[in-house]
Amino acid sequence: MNQTFDIHRFALMLRFDVAEKGRNYLMMAGVLVFCILAMMLPITQTSEPSEFLRILHFAALFMIALFGGSLYTSTAFSQYSEQSNGIAALMIPASRLEKYFSSLLLNLAFVIPFLIFFWQLHYWTIDYANTLLPSGGTGYGYIPKDLLEYTTYCYLIIQASVFLGSIYFKKFAYIKTAVAVIIFGSMLAYFNYTMAIKFASKPSKFLAYPLSGWKVWFYTEEGMERPKYFAGFYHIQFSETIEYAVQGFAVWLAAMLWICAYYQMKEREI
Repeated sequence: MNQTFDIHRFALMLRFDVAEKGRNYLMMAGVLVFCILAMMLPITQTSEPSEFLRILHFAALFMIALFGGSLYTSTAFSQYSEQSNGIAALMIPASRLEKYFSSLLLNLAFVIPFLIFFWQLHYWTIDYANTLLPSGGTGYGYIPKDLLEYTTYCYLIIQASVFLGSIYFKKFAYIKTAVAVIIFGSMLAYFNYTMAIKFASKPSKFLAYPLSGWKVWFYTEEGMERPKYFAGFYHIQFSETIEYAVQGFAVWLAAMLWICAYYQMKEREI
């Protein structure tokens, strides 16, 4: 097969992938959208402030970060998982680049709008819920901007990791990729935890995600006098240059995982 990229063959390959995977993608999208609506819309149905309904938005964010990109992406290269389907996939008259970009583009066509939908729904529901609260009271706040940015990085990296795992592992790709990501994430979190404890001189409480700023709390303890033990809250943020570097690193890591997925597909075809 000619391995040059042809836009006409690519369009035909994309139509083929939509016909093969589009129904499953839409079904998964329906389930996730239903879960999001069930968790985020109740805050718009009451005029009484509720901390539980506010926390549901954070729970929905956690669900999106873990499953929003991974469920779609786990089937990106499902045609290579079984021998019978793999042979049929190899016989498709399209180049490797056309097959690869077709799978990636179709996947991103669901993954990216889904993340945008979540954030737009979050802002709308919070704004609408605040109009229902009694005047003079404390309204609901948005999910913090730093958490928004951090979950976006994680969302992108998880998608790229599962995309690579879907072609790297022949069986139980989703489970094996999840185990690998959890192990790597746990090691990174533990390293970040020990470093934060060391540099912050054993704070009473701290919130420190890997590759993000630190939020540190110090509480006065019985028998300890100031200034020996100063109570306070500190938010240690990255400089603007470091912020850009972290963003660039997240994009670079996702791109490297996508490239690795291409070479893994190339080896699988050979």
